[in-house]
Amino acid sequence: MSDLSTVLKRLEAATQRLEEMVSGTRASAPSAPGASPASSAEAPAALPSSVIEFDALLDAHLRAFESKAQAVGGLVSDQAASLAAALKAQREFILLASKAKKPAQADLPALLAPTQTHLEAVIKLRESSRSSPLFNHLSIVSEGIPALGWVAVEPTPVPYIGEMKDAAQFYSNRVIKEYRDKDKNHVEFAQLFTVLLTELQAYVKKFHTTGVAWNMKGGDAKSLAASAPAASSAPAPAGGAPPPPPPPSAAQLEKFGGATSAPAAASANLFSALNKEGLTSGLRKVDKSEMTHKNPELRATSVVAAAPSKPVAAAPKFGGAVASKAPPKCALEGSKWVVENYVNSPEPIVIENPELRHTVYIYNCQNSTIQVKGKVNAVTLDNCKKSGLLLESVVSTVDVVNCKSVQVQITGKAPTVAIDKTDGCQVYLSKESVANGGEVEVLTAMSSECNVLVEGEGEDGGFVERAVPEQIKNTVKAGKMESSIVEHKG
Repeated sequence: MSDLSTVLKRLEAATQRLEEMVSGTRASAPSAPGASPASSAEAPAALPSSVIEFDALLDAHLRAFESKAQAVGGLVSDQAASLAAALKAQREFILLASKAKKPAQADLPALLAPTQTHLEAVIKLRESSRSSPLFNHLSIVSEGIPALGWVAVEPTPVPYIGEMKDAAQFYSNRVIKEYRDKDKNHVEFAQLFTVLLTELQAYVKKFHTTGVAWNMKGGDAKSLAASAPAASSAPAPAGGAPPPPPPPSAAQLEKFGGATSAPAAASANLFSALNKEGLTSGLRKVDKSEMTHKNPELRATSVVAAAPSKPVAAAPKFGGAVASKAPPKCALEGSKWVVENYVNSPEPIVIENPELRHTVYIYNCQNSTIQVKGKVNAVTLDNCKKSGLLLESVVSTVDVVNCKSVQVQITGKAPTVAIDKTDGCQVYLSKESVANGGEVEVLTAMSSECNVLVEGEGEDGGFVERAVPEQIKNTVKAGKMESSIVEHKG
C-alpha cells in the first residue's frame, strides 16, 4: 500500500506541473488590442467547395421555389417545406462526406435516414391527397424528389437525376397547360422546380461525377455522424478546454478496491464448493444397456421433438405497392368521378350519364372493368393492374399512369392518349376517331409493351395492331440532336 501511495503522489505532482505550464502559456499569449475572448478563439475550418456550391444552389433556387409554393398555398406550401428539409439534410450529408472515408454499404442507410424521412413525407402527402385540386402540383415534387437519391447511385448519378426530372416534367406540363392563362404563380412554381433539378444535376456533374466524393484521408463516417449533433449543440468555450480532473486519491482507490472484493470472494467460494470431495456421490451410474453410443436402436427413441414452427411473417418489401385495405368506392365528388379499390369485381363498374364537365379518376383497381357511358372532359387510370376501361368520348386526354397489363377501348373520339410508367397497355380506337382525316395523339414515357389497335383497317373491318416504338436512336450531328426510330429488318 505504501508503494501505491508513493506513485499517486508523484502523479499528482506531475499533473500540477502540467497545469501550471498550460496556465502560463495562456497568460503569455499575445492578444489583439480590444479583442474579446471569443474573437481570440480558434477560427472554424473553412467549408469545402462542394458544400459552398451546394449552399449557393439552395440560396439561389430553393428559396425562389419556396416563395412560389407559398404563393400557391395549401398543401403545396407544406410539401415545399418538407422538400427544403430534405435538401438541408442532404447538405449535412455532403458536409459529412467531405470529412469522412466512404462507409460500408451496410452503414449507408443510417447516414441517409434524415433525408429519407423528409423524402417519404413528401410522397406521403401526395398519396393522401389524390382528390385535391392541386394533385398535379403535388405530383411534380413527389415524382422529382427521388432525384435526391443520387447519393446512393454509382457510377452514374447524373443520368439518374435526369430520369427523375423527366418524370416530374410530365405533371409539370399539365400544370403549365392548365394555368397558363389563369395564374402565373402556378406556372412559375412548375418551372422553378424543373430549374432546381437541372441545377442539382449540374452540381452533381461537377463535384460528384461518379458518386459521392468521400474524403480518402478522413475519419470514420459513422463516428463523425454520431458526434456531429453534440458538437453543434454544445460549442466549446472561448477560453479553451478546461484542465483534466485530478487523479483519484489513495483513499478513493482503496474504497473502490473494497467494493470489488465481494464478487471476488463469491467466486472463490464457488470454486471451493466445486472442489469438495464427494460432490458427485449422489449421481447414479449409467448401465451399458442404457448408453446410446453403444446401442444405436436407442437413438430413435431418444430424439426430442422439435417445437411446432410458427409461421414467419414476410418481411415488407421496400418500394413495393402497398396493398389497399380501403373499401371499394364509386362516387361523384364535385365535378370528379372517383372509382377506386375494386379488386376482382364480378360485374363492370358503370358510370351512367356523366356531364361534359366531369372528369373520371380510376385508382388502384385490379382484375376489374370500368365503363363510362357518356362524354366526359378527361379520364385518368392510375395504379391499376389487369383492368379494362371502356369509354365513349373524351374532350381532352385519356391518361394511363403506373399501370400494368391494362386495356383501354374508345368507342367514340379522344384527341390524346398519354401513357406514362406503364408496362403492357392495349389501346383500341374506333373508326370514328380516325375518320375523315381525324388524328389521335399517343404520348408515351417510360413505358413498354404498348400497342394501338385501329378498327376497320383489318380484314372484315376488324382491328389492326400497331406497336408503339420503344427503341430510339439519337445522333449528334453538326451540334444538333437527331432522333429516329430503330427498325429491325430480318
